[in-house]
Amino acid sequence: MKVIPPYVANHSIAKFLAKVAVRALYFEAKAYPKPGLVSFIDSGAHQDLNGEILFRSLFTLRHYFYQIANQGLERKSLEILAHTAFNAEQRVLEKTKGITTHGDVIFSLGFICISAARLTQENLSFTPANLHHQLLNDRQSVLDDLNTSAFARKAFEDIDAKQVTINEYEMIFQLLPALIALYKETKSIDAICLFAYLELLIRIDDSNVLFHKGKVAMDYARKIASEILAIDCIETRFVQAQEAHYSFSQKGISPREIANLIVILLFLGQLFCEQLLCH
Repeated sequence: MKVIPPYVANHSIAKFLAKVAVRALYFEAKAYPKPGLVSFIDSGAHQDLNGEILFRSLFTLRHYFYQIANQGLERKSLEILAHTAFNAEQRVLEKTKGITTHGDVIFSLGFICISAARLTQENLSFTPANLHHQLLNDRQSVLDDLNTSAFARKAFEDIDAKQVTINEYEMIFQLLPALIALYKETKSIDAICLFAYLELLIRIDDSNVLFHKGKVAMDYARKIASEILAIDCIETRFVQAQEAHYSFSQKGISPREIANLIVILLFLGQLFCEQLLCH
C-alpha cells in the first residue's frame, strides 16, 4: 500500500476544513432573516457594518483557517497558534478599515478547526460526540501547559475571552442533530440559521445585547424568539422573524454573539451532514 506523506495528508485536511469554515461564515452572512443581524439584504441594527464588509472579512480569512488547522496538526505551541489568530484578526481589521466583523469567531472557529483536523488525522470517520470530546481534551491540554509555561499562560489569557465556553459547546452539540434534521427536511440555509438563532437566543445571554442595550432588551429579545420558535409553519416563522428583524433593527438590538455560534453550528453541520456539505 502506498503511504501518503504526512505533509500531503495535513495539506488535504487543512484545505478541506478551511473551505468548510469559510462556507459556514458565508452561509451565516447570507441567511435572512436573523432579527437585528447583518445580511446581504440589509445592515440590521448596525450603522457601520453591511453585507459587503462582512463578505470582505470572510474572504480575508480563507488562508487563516488553512494555516491554523495545519499548525494544529503539526502540534505548534499555543503561543504560535495565538499569534496566527491575532494576525488574522488584524488583517481583517485592515481590510474592513477598523470595523469589527467576525471578531471572536476567528478564534473559536480556528481552534475548532484544530480539533477537527487532529481528529481527522487519527480517524477518517468520527461522530459529533468524538469531536466534542476532542475539543474538551485539547482545551485541557492547554490548561495543563499553563502550569509549565509563562508564555503559554499569557497566550491563554489573550485568547480565552474570545473562546466559546464549555456550556456553549454543550448547547451547540445538543442543537446539532435538530439542525441537521431540519436541513434534510427543508434544504434551506435560511431555515436552519433562523432555527439556530432562535434556539440560541432563548438559551444564552448575548453579551453584545447586554452590554449595549441591557437586560430589558435581552429579555425582550428572548421573549420574541420564544414566540417565533413556537410557530411550526416555516413560512409563517419567516414572516414573524422578518417583523422582529425590523423591530430589533430599530431598537438597536444585535445579538452578535449568537451570530458567532450559528457559524460554529454551520461548520459542524457540514462535517456531519453530506447534503449540507454539498449545498
